[in-house]
Amino acid sequence: MKTRYYILGLLSIATIFSACDKQLDLAPEDTIVEDKVFEKFSSTESAVAGTYHMLFSAATKDYNMAEATAPTCEYSSGAARTFDEINNGTVLPENTLLQGIYESYYAALVQANLLLYKIPELGQYNEAAMNQHMAEARFIRAYAYLRLLGWYGDGALLDQPQKDGVVLYLEHYNGFDRDTDIRPRNSNEEVYAQIILDLEEAIKALPEPGEQIELETRVSRANTATCEALLSRVYMFNRDYTQALEWADKVLARTEYYLADDLRKVFPLNPSDMPMSFSSEHIFGFPVSTNGGNWQFGGNNIYYNFNNYWYSNALISSFSDTDVRKTELMREEVYQGEVVYITDKYPNTNGRDNMTMMRLTEVVLSKAEAMARTSASVTQEMVDLLNDIHLRANPTEMAFTPGDFTSTEVFIERVLLERSKELAFEGFSRFDQLRTDRPLYNPELPDSKKVFPIPLREIQISNGVVKQNEGYTN
Repeated sequence: MKTRYYILGLLSIATIFSACDKQLDLAPEDTIVEDKVFEKFSSTESAVAGTYHMLFSAATKDYNMAEATAPTCEYSSGAARTFDEINNGTVLPENTLLQGIYESYYAALVQANLLLYKIPELGQYNEAAMNQHMAEARFIRAYAYLRLLGWYGDGALLDQPQKDGVVLYLEHYNGFDRDTDIRPRNSNEEVYAQIILDLEEAIKALPEPGEQIELETRVSRANTATCEALLSRVYMFNRDYTQALEWADKVLARTEYYLADDLRKVFPLNPSDMPMSFSSEHIFGFPVSTNGGNWQFGGNNIYYNFNNYWYSNALISSFSDTDVRKTELMREEVYQGEVVYITDKYPNTNGRDNMTMMRLTEVVLSKAEAMARTSASVTQEMVDLLNDIHLRANPTEMAFTPGDFTSTEVFIERVLLERSKELAFEGFSRFDQLRTDRPLYNPELPDSKKVFPIPLREIQISNGVVKQNEGYTN
C-alpha cells in the first residue's frame, strides 16, 4: 500500500526538527504499519514533523524564484538560464523546474490529507493532541495551497476570482482512481475559500503562542498566531482589506512577538555553521540545524552569492546610505567589473541559516496598507506603523507625520516601497507586485504570462480535464 511508504518517508525525515523541539526527536518504530503509526502520540508526532519537512522541501524550490521574477532583484548570466524564459514569457509547460515546484507542494498537502484522514480513524491517544496534529495538517495544507495559487492560479493575484485556480484535493490519497482523482481545476475563489476555512478551523485546536515555551517551537510549528498572520496575508492577496486588517490586528495585539532592536538578531551571521535561534519577530520559519553534530538534508538553497542574485539598481537607489538594512544586511561584491549589492540576510555559504517564512514586519506593514485602503485620510496610527519599520532602519531620520502624505494613495506607495526594502529576498516579492498591480521583473510581460503554466504532465495525465492557463494554450 502506498501509504505505508509515505509513512516510512515521513518518519525517516522527522529528525530535521530535533534541534527545535525535543518531542520531535524520535526514532522510527521497529515495525511501521499504518495503524501503529497513527495509534500513538509519539509516532504521529514524527509523521507531523515529516509533513512540515515536506513543506520545507517545497519552499526551498521556489524561494529564490519569488525574487528573481520581481523588480527587486537582478541575477547573473548563469542564473539567466533558469529565469530568462519565465521573465520574457517564453517558458514552456514542460519546464521541469516549474513541474518540481508544483509537485512538491502537492506532495506536502497530500501528506497533510493523510494526517487528517488517519488520525481520527486510528488514533488512540489524547484527544486534544490528536486535534492539534490535525490542525497543524490544516495549516500545512493551507500554506501549500496559497503558494500553489500564487504561482499557478490564472489571475489569482490579479483580482480575477472566477478564473481557474488549482485542483483542490481534500481527501486521503489511497492509490490512483481515475474516476475520483481526475478532476478539473477549482476557481481562484474556491481555493481562497478553502484556504481560509482550513486556517479558521485550525485556530480552534492550535495552542496559543505563549503555550509554546521554546521560541524555536513557537516559530517552527503552527499556533493560533501563525494562522492569524497567514490569514492576513491571504486576505491581502485576495484584496479583502477589511479582513486583512482584522487578522493583522489580532497578531499585533499579542505580546509574544515584537520587533528586534537589532536587525542582526533577526538575520544573524553564521560563519561557523552553528545552530541559530529565531528572533522575537519571527512568526513562522524552518529551522535548518544540526542533529548529533551532523547536518541533515542539506541546506535551504537560499544562499545569495555574487554569482547568482543581487538587489536591483532601482531598489538600491531607494535606500539611504545610512539605512541599517544597507549597512548591515547587504555586502558589496563585484560582478563582471561592477559593484553589486548582495543580501546578507542568509550569509552562511552552506545555506545553513534558518529559513524565514513569516515575520512581524510583514504584518505591521500589511496593517498600515489595509488601513489606508479602507480609510478616506491618512491617520497618525497608520503613520506610526510605517515609522516602526522605517525608523528602526533609519534611526537618525525624522519620523513621518500625516502631513507628509497628500492622500492615502501617496501613503500606500510609501508603504509598498518600505515593504520592498524590508522584505526583499524573503520569498514573496513577486506576489506583492502582482497583488498591487505593479510590474514584475519584465514590465512588458502581459497579464496572461504573469502566472506559470500548469505542468504538461498534469495536463497529459488528466487527458485534458485539467485545462492549461490561457497564456500557454497556443
